[in-house]
Amino acid sequence: MSVDRRLPAGELIVGRAPARLTIHGLGSCVALFIHDLTAGIGGLAHVLLPGPPGAGGAAVPANAASLEPGRYAGTAVTAMVAESIRLGARAANLRARLAGGARMFACDVGTDRETVGDRNVAAILHALGAAGVAVAAIDVGGHRGRTVTADLAEGTLTIRMLGGITRTI
Repeated sequence: MSVDRRLPAGELIVGRAPARLTIHGLGSCVALFIHDLTAGIGGLAHVLLPGPPGAGGAAVPANAASLEPGRYAGTAVTAMVAESIRLGARAANLRARLAGGARMFACDVGTDRETVGDRNVAAILHALGAAGVAVAAIDVGGHRGRTVTADLAEGTLTIRMLGGITRTI
């Protein structure tokens, strides 16, 4: 695997350190980083939606994971956990970090209305809970886009917000 890799929307990658995985231009999408620091194995998903159209909280269709597992919250978590374990990670050591889920549209800023970003975050947290993966850190919401870089060697997620703010979780 390439040491540095960019992920387009709907994609996920699982690999080994020293890989660095980057997502540019996160808005309402969520970057999901799942990692076993001890094994140096983990992955990043660019989750677009909480679930497939018409699922309404129902089970994800069996073919959804085979088509684009990073596209939906549930399939991203399932695929990343399975592939991490296949590569040698221990399920008990897996930790998740999330970033994104912003309110990108002017009509959403300052309202209590649930947005796609809110639903993405909730669906990912639900799927992580069901998979038994602990959440180590979250940087979601707001109204600014983000670029994130997951560092598999360090187990960190660096977030660069539009406007120059950078933080590492």
